[in-house]
Parts: sequence; structure tokens; C-alpha cells
Amino acid sequence: MRAVLRTIALSSGLLTAIAVTPALADNAITTAPTQLSPASGNNCTNGEIIDGSTAEQAIAKFQAAGYSNVQIVEKGCDNFWHATGVKGGQGGNIVLSPDGMVMPEGN
Repeated sequence: MRAVLRTIALSSGLLTAIAVTPALADNAITTAPTQLSPASGNNCTNGEIIDGSTAEQAIAKFQAAGYSNVQIVEKGCDNFWHATGVKGGQGGNIVLSPDGMVMPEGN
């Protein structure tokens, strides 16, 4: 009898785990079609996943590349961080790519 109950309990736990796994995937941050608007100026498309990088991490990478007075403008849906900063006495728009490359905006 105990073996039967143990089997039922294990089967129940396995079924719960199988049922919950897709729900966890559904919790990924994505953009919904209703959030897309040409007026917003973003480049989001349905299903794009935003990474977990933070503004503080982006500022540190900009500073490591030699920029000072870094001000974050926005993080795009493509996971590029857009900012302004000063390097060599010249101010301008700068961007940090998802792979960590810092460059002047537009290059």
C-alpha cells in the first residue's frame, strides 16, 4: 500500500513539474503586439527578449571605455544601451552593444 501511495505521490509531483515548466518560460520578458507603436520610436518586435543588464553595468562599461559624464538615455528592445558621454573633451551620443562593444552612436 505504501509503495502505491509513494508511486502516486511521485507521479503527481512529476506531472506538476511538467505543467509548471511551460509557465516559467511564459514569464520571460517579451513585448506584446499591443505595446508596439511607431510613435514610440522603439524598435521592438513581438517576442524580443530583454536581457538582464542594468544601467549601472552599462555606465561602468562606458566609463571603462574612457567616457565620463555618462548619462543613460534608454535601453532599446534590441538590448543596446544608448547614452551621452564625454571622451577626449568631445561630448556626444554613445551606444553599448549587447556583446559589450562601446562606440559613438551611428557607427
